[in-house]
Amino acid sequence: MNRAFSGFLATVLLGLLVFLVAPVNAVEQQAPLIGELGSKTFAAAIAFAAAVASAGFGIARAGSAGLAAAAERLEVRTTAIIISAFAEALGIYGIVIAFFILAA
Repeated sequence: MNRAFSGFLATVLLGLLVFLVAPVNAVEQQAPLIGELGSKTFAAAIAFAAAVASAGFGIARAGSAGLAAAAERLEVRTTAIIISAFAEALGIYGIVIAFFILAA
């Protein structure tokens, strides 16, 4: 199992744990069984995990190809760094979307 998938799986399991624990507090407070906080947390965990897993995959592919290209031609080094930065931005967008989900 590679690291990206294990990180994704751990994040989803953490979100699922919060999703399942929130109803326990809801029963004690006479509230609906599916807690709003648990649903939001689970949705944010899925959004963040998918974005970070995709960013990790993109950085791994673009970074290794960029280093190989830079070893042959030094002029493409800046282009390779910019392409890797686009993949990193995907992870940042994921955490921003997760914060938007939690704030709503």
